[in-house]
Amino acid sequence: MYSNQIKSKLDKISDLPTMLNIALEIERLAKDPKTSISKISKIIKVDPALTGKILRISNSALYASSKESTTIQQSIARIGFDEVRRIAVSIAVLNSFKNNHVAYERFWIHSITTAYIATELVSLTKLEVNSSEVFSCGILHDIGILILDQYFTEFYSKVFSISAKRKFELQLVEKKILGITHSEVGAHVFQNWKLPDNIIDAVAYHHLPQNSDKVSTKIIYLANFICNNRGYDNGTGFFPERFYDDIWDDLGLDIEKAPEIIEAAIKATEKAKTLLRLGGINA
Repeated sequence: MYSNQIKSKLDKISDLPTMLNIALEIERLAKDPKTSISKISKIIKVDPALTGKILRISNSALYASSKESTTIQQSIARIGFDEVRRIAVSIAVLNSFKNNHVAYERFWIHSITTAYIATELVSLTKLEVNSSEVFSCGILHDIGILILDQYFTEFYSKVFSISAKRKFELQLVEKKILGITHSEVGAHVFQNWKLPDNIIDAVAYHHLPQNSDKVSTKIIYLANFICNNRGYDNGTGFFPERFYDDIWDDLGLDIEKAPEIIEAAIKATEKAKTLLRLGGINA
């Protein structure tokens, strides 16, 4: 068991990555209905690389237009405030972490797809939940995997090997060997960084939604399940998921909505792939 050793080292990771700070500030502003386009633009323009990537995406075939977009304000006008925010958050977060053993592209396709599916589920449930925050929860739900991979590479490579060879659920192997799961690791670091409670909860319980009373966490669980079962795992090689019928019921979803959800998943995956290709990854 290495849980105490791991937590001790995690407590020394005290500073948020710059890009992640930008993403969180965008989310904070997004919650304020009085926030102007110019305020969001100023935050994004703090990082020239982020600005360039958003402009590249807004001028791509994904948002085809005959007129070129040359400023963040024009990008917002073209593709909408919510979409620019999601793109900015996605790029900022994926450029905040590194990897060693995780299949990085697959990890981010999974994370971004989960986030987009989650926002679709928000609209289908008709429940009171913040779509912006749910998107961030989706992007960040598996971040403990990258933290373990980056800071505890030797330990985590053993976890990968056993999970893949024996086809055991990753969380079970993590708990057995490390004494702590990637969900617990992500939640621990985010608590230290004082991230919003809903994000911490989604990271902590996206595999155990019955342990949470938050709608956003249950949505992330279901979005994650759908993403995995569409064949887009998080880059760890083997990740079976359990399906909890009561979560489906808690969200007030009807089986008739299944085709809409599958269609949303397909579109989300294609959008995630485009974002990665055009936004770039610091792997």
